[in-house]
Amino acid sequence: MKIGINLIPFSTVQGIEIFSRNLILNLLKFKKEEEFFILGSENMPELLDFPKTKLIKIKGLKVKYSKALHQQTLIYFLLKKYKIDLLFSPSPAAPFFYKNKVVVIHDCAYDRFKEFKNLLSKIYFRAMFYGAKYFSKKIVTVSNFSKKELIELYKINPAKIEVIYEGVPELPEVSENFIEKTLNKFKIDQPYFLYVGNWRPRKNLPSLIKAFKIFRGKTKLDWVLVIGGRKDKRFLDLEKEIKKNNLQGKIILTDTLSRKEITSLYKKAKALTFPSFYEGFGLPVLEAQSLGTPVLTSSTSSLPEVAGDSVLYVDPYSVEEIAKGMERIVFDEKLRDDLIKKGFENIKRFSWQKAAKQLLNLFYSL
Repeated sequence: MKIGINLIPFSTVQGIEIFSRNLILNLLKFKKEEEFFILGSENMPELLDFPKTKLIKIKGLKVKYSKALHQQTLIYFLLKKYKIDLLFSPSPAAPFFYKNKVVVIHDCAYDRFKEFKNLLSKIYFRAMFYGAKYFSKKIVTVSNFSKKELIELYKINPAKIEVIYEGVPELPEVSENFIEKTLNKFKIDQPYFLYVGNWRPRKNLPSLIKAFKIFRGKTKLDWVLVIGGRKDKRFLDLEKEIKKNNLQGKIILTDTLSRKEITSLYKKAKALTFPSFYEGFGLPVLEAQSLGTPVLTSSTSSLPEVAGDSVLYVDPYSVEEIAKGMERIVFDEKLRDDLIKKGFENIKRFSWQKAAKQLLNLFYSL
């Protein structure tokens, strides 16, 4: 079987790229007679280079909307040229009318939150969901929560949707020397809470900042909050939020991080604070748990499904409850120890190898 993997949309490293990397690496471990063809652009991240695959790198896709245009036009010729039997798209962005495809839809966050850059993006993205509904062999999603969302919002036949849980992302080994360099780079010399992710509205960062202010005021502890991830002012200006709450110097915005830097920050954090309104899965929860970092997160969306009883849950709509949760993680040593132990147990439920095997079995069932 010739399997095409559509990585054309990817140019940065965020959750969906980490998902794609881990899943594809493990798919290749089961490779027998299958041929894998990677379709990507010239600005595709290096971490999406794979052995034992044929890379079809398409040039000229740096111009705005060129990737979207290519996926709805020229990609059909490439699929025919290389005689692709099945196209796997790890994101909803896929050739609309191509029927021999399996599409991953991670969540319906764009339907629940106003996060489109413009009207054209909104129309295109919605069209991709309907393309998956009407012109794909199967839709894969990453949680039962997301499956319910797709059924409710897009009226997709439940039989068409396959739930495949994500695994625990592979994080690189780091030395104590590298950790120290990372902390020095970001001028972190106090105990800290850590958030990892983007700045989109669903991530609830203004509430986290307000809760952190309450925590500092109540406990009198001179801790800092590290917000790890690319600075993105399209939806939210965190620097203004920090200034508004008089927390200059107490909240650190790292901007884009390498995987080694992320590992370093997880290892030394007192807790991951992840009070997101909405997650299709929530990979940072598993990342933190894999390194023995306790997790505070929301009791909403897919998070209870993924985290079970291994985290401290808070109501993301209550700033006071988030602040109390931060306080509990700091002062309740037994709770911290329990969360760490339960975190290590929780991650045993998730495996990229298991996900890849389930996906490959799905390919052959079509």
